[in-house]
Amino acid sequence: METSGFGKGQKISFGMGSYAQWFIQTAFNVWIFSFYFGAIGLPVTYILLAFIIWTFWNAINDPLVGYMSDRMHTRIGRRKPFIILGTIPILIIVIIVWMPPTDNHFITFVYLLIMLMLYDTFYTMVTLFDALFPELYVSVEERAEVNTIKQILATVGMLIGFMLPGFFIGDLTNPTGYLINGIVTSIIVGITLFIAIKWGVKEREEFKLDHKQEFGFFKGLKYTFKNRGFVLYTIMFFFFEYILLLYGTVIPIYALHVLSITDTFLTSILLGILFIVGILTVFIWMKLDVKLGSRKAYAIAVICFIVAIIPLFFISSFTLALVMFIIIGFGFGGMLYFIYLIIADVIDEDELKTGVRREGTFFGITNFFMRLAMVLSIVTVSLVFTSTGWETYTPTPGADVILGLRVIVVVFPILALIGTLICLYFYPFSKERVEGIKKELSELHKKKLEKVRA
Repeated sequence: METSGFGKGQKISFGMGSYAQWFIQTAFNVWIFSFYFGAIGLPVTYILLAFIIWTFWNAINDPLVGYMSDRMHTRIGRRKPFIILGTIPILIIVIIVWMPPTDNHFITFVYLLIMLMLYDTFYTMVTLFDALFPELYVSVEERAEVNTIKQILATVGMLIGFMLPGFFIGDLTNPTGYLINGIVTSIIVGITLFIAIKWGVKEREEFKLDHKQEFGFFKGLKYTFKNRGFVLYTIMFFFFEYILLLYGTVIPIYALHVLSITDTFLTSILLGILFIVGILTVFIWMKLDVKLGSRKAYAIAVICFIVAIIPLFFISSFTLALVMFIIIGFGFGGMLYFIYLIIADVIDEDELKTGVRREGTFFGITNFFMRLAMVLSIVTVSLVFTSTGWETYTPTPGADVILGLRVIVVVFPILALIGTLICLYFYPFSKERVEGIKKELSELHKKKLEKVRA
């Protein structure tokens, strides 16, 4: 079976890229709504409008960056130049995003919009680590190994991204705490990305000629969306990101109003438990992946998550919530493990059809749907809040705050997960089909290597 030949040190360094991505994404995405809504007092309609406009930018930016990386040809590879170029700007943005002008709502809105667009442009470059994963590691066993490393480090990154702000923010309405957290985030992510870029970003010799592709930008997008497996994956990825972002946005407010938790550090612990359990279960999901195949094992994880979140609709104490989040963490760990793994099978099949690796295009499109999921999460919160009389941070008298939050935390995620199960039912990559693709790819890669060395 084909293997990469990379050692453990390279694999761990490569996994640090996932740590950095998820740390910065969590620290940004989870707290951006609370900051502009609670600390700055920007009306939710302005925030929603900024996110909607941002989505149109993502529709161009994310696929274009991915496509450009597919066509890039340099001495250091296709993806590495983009990752390096995106690093310094993103470290600056995660600081200045917490320093908006506050004299006028419209000016604050414009500042938020600019920050969102700049953030997404450079973050998309950094996330090309994800595009390297299926290219570097091809066999089922090696992908399972490296994906386990990636997801453990990514989960640690998310965990710290959720919990660390609790040390600095304290009060959700305190702008200074958010700024301090942004500075600390920038320092930690900067160190981590240096390690990942220097020792983890390698590119395989047999793909050196894959920048020569017959597809133009729009033709490539059209061909990609004709791929049934990719369309189904994209829908599942969208649902996963929607749930993750919905929870990240609303759990701090859910904890305050439903569970009566006034300390943001306790809220961070609640979310932290979810990720800690997720880390502990990664090895279980890796075993199920190898034994059952990704499609069946992912379905099991989704069902576990659905069953576990139902009690959140009824509980109102921190202790019970803590217990439930421990249980929820098992299914969450499986979802987190598989959602970034199963796209590799789609890309492998595409290589057999086209003769080249087009990870950049695939991941550029999924990054757009990640942002679209964030918009839908804000739309969901906005619609529920406004329908219950909660348009500003201070609820109007008679607003049914608790019911609205329970619906957001339970009902909408369940609907998304049911959609995921339907997609998995039709998802074409069974364990047997994946094994067949691996055998064909091994022969193709031998021919590519011979051509490069000729």
